[in-house]
Amino acid sequence: MYLILIFEIVIVTCLIGYLIQKYCSKDVSIYVKGMALVSWLINFLLLLFLPFDIYITYRDQSVGSISNDYLSLAETYQILYWTNFILCWTVIPIMQEYEESVELDKRDKLKKALKNNVRFYIIISVVGIVFVLAIFYTGQAQQCGLGTFLKSMANSFGVALIIVLLGYGLVIIPKAQMRTSQLDVQMKYLYFRTASINGEKDDAHHKLLETSMKVFQIKDQRFDNDDMMYYLNKCLNMIPRNMHKILKKEEEKRKSQILMTITGAFFKNKGPESVEEMMNLYQEIRKNSLEYKRIKAQWKENCKSAYEMEDIIKAINSQEKKVQFSFKKPREGTFAQKLDILEWHWLCVIKPQLKIIISLTFGILSILVLISEVTIFMGTQFTIFGLPLRYVDGLLSISFYSFIPLLYIAFCVYYGLFKIRIQGFYGLYGDHQTDAPSLMFATINFSRVGAPLCQNFLNMIKLKQETAFRYAMGNIELLPIFGVSITALMPCLLIVLCLINYFDLFDKTLQLIGMKQFIFNNTFSDRLIFEGRDALKLNRQYFERKMKPEGWSDSSEPYDIELQQKLMY
Repeated sequence: MYLILIFEIVIVTCLIGYLIQKYCSKDVSIYVKGMALVSWLINFLLLLFLPFDIYITYRDQSVGSISNDYLSLAETYQILYWTNFILCWTVIPIMQEYEESVELDKRDKLKKALKNNVRFYIIISVVGIVFVLAIFYTGQAQQCGLGTFLKSMANSFGVALIIVLLGYGLVIIPKAQMRTSQLDVQMKYLYFRTASINGEKDDAHHKLLETSMKVFQIKDQRFDNDDMMYYLNKCLNMIPRNMHKILKKEEEKRKSQILMTITGAFFKNKGPESVEEMMNLYQEIRKNSLEYKRIKAQWKENCKSAYEMEDIIKAINSQEKKVQFSFKKPREGTFAQKLDILEWHWLCVIKPQLKIIISLTFGILSILVLISEVTIFMGTQFTIFGLPLRYVDGLLSISFYSFIPLLYIAFCVYYGLFKIRIQGFYGLYGDHQTDAPSLMFATINFSRVGAPLCQNFLNMIKLKQETAFRYAMGNIELLPIFGVSITALMPCLLIVLCLINYFDLFDKTLQLIGMKQFIFNNTFSDRLIFEGRDALKLNRQYFERKMKPEGWSDSSEPYDIELQQKLMY
């Protein structure tokens, strides 16, 4: 048992390390990555221990005694939970603010981080005091100690987050697999994404250009304050190289006597007069520059996927059974032809059919999860995922039948966490585009769903015996003031959220009320398909001319049509 557990821990640790390395930008500090690794690992350990916990519970029931494994596991749960509690509610939020601040002195950065978190802690403290007083007033202080109260409050927040994420993942994951199984539909979606990203890129470009012009205006100034010169140099380094030509051209217009009156208004703003103003300018250009780089990276990756999909669709009826990729070096060697044929069969025949099977499998699992959630509070012992556990014996069998549904539920929840982005602020971005504050933001949310996920799964399988997890956590579902389970409304809310996401009403509602920054992902729309296709045709000429023969260039400065057009006039 312990060898299997150690093997799983090693695999999960390597996977977490790979994900952090894949998403983090190169300038993220090692201690930030380390903190994210520790926090993510703690939450995954809670999930990994649960199948073994279920096995130990059944084993102890059969022998009629409590084993040392049961007690040791309960103590381990306590250590993991309280360590995670301290990290996600105190340490990591402070680290997030610390990494986001731009002060030079580390003590000043720490002071600002603490100051920014004081308001949050005050609100939490006031709410906590009110609840504690209410507990004493209603005479339920003995029923709920301080530790149980804190667990209940944290579990309440975690359950609310799980409802939103699970309602998204249960629907979107099967839909995404089914959508990508149809090559023509996937191609249309890539066209749509191209147009959508181009719009976002134009907005980000405009914001960065405006901020860069503010910096370029004062680039030749000499400040007596060394700190202001430091921030000025940092601001100048944030300006992309391909934007310098535009800025220099605008500066030449400004210096021209003929165009002075026309362009002078654009450069009439005074430069920063204090360190605080210079810090604000640096913070603004850093934010805009980071957002611009992220969107450019998404744009490049989307172009790559779109061009490859166009090549695959063209090769469907190929008699040679070979996909001629536009930006990949052709295979050479003895087995090149056979590998090309295998690749054609995989991309054009097998993969689309496999995605349909995966979509149907995920769809069935989603329905089973939804039914299990609904039957939790129906007063019946019927359970879909708990039924096999009553008829199997042995570590491997119990672990398998408990781990598979738990893995899918966790996958749906964490899928939503990877997709949710507060545009302009935080989110997980691939291709090394995630900065330290965004990584800490994701880590906080990861840390707050681990224990509620375990509690929810135990409710779904309806074990008659008390597991080590519940023995260690206590009754974290009961808010003594209201006297009802905090998860009583979860099935109803989950059904509503699943319907909202199935009909794509969630993102549409947020866009309607002007909260686009909180959307999970862009929903499909036919309106921008033709615009995206035309944009890809225009960009293909550049990639065909500039891409290296052996594949895609690693250049961090992809082609920008808007910049080139500005330089022509």
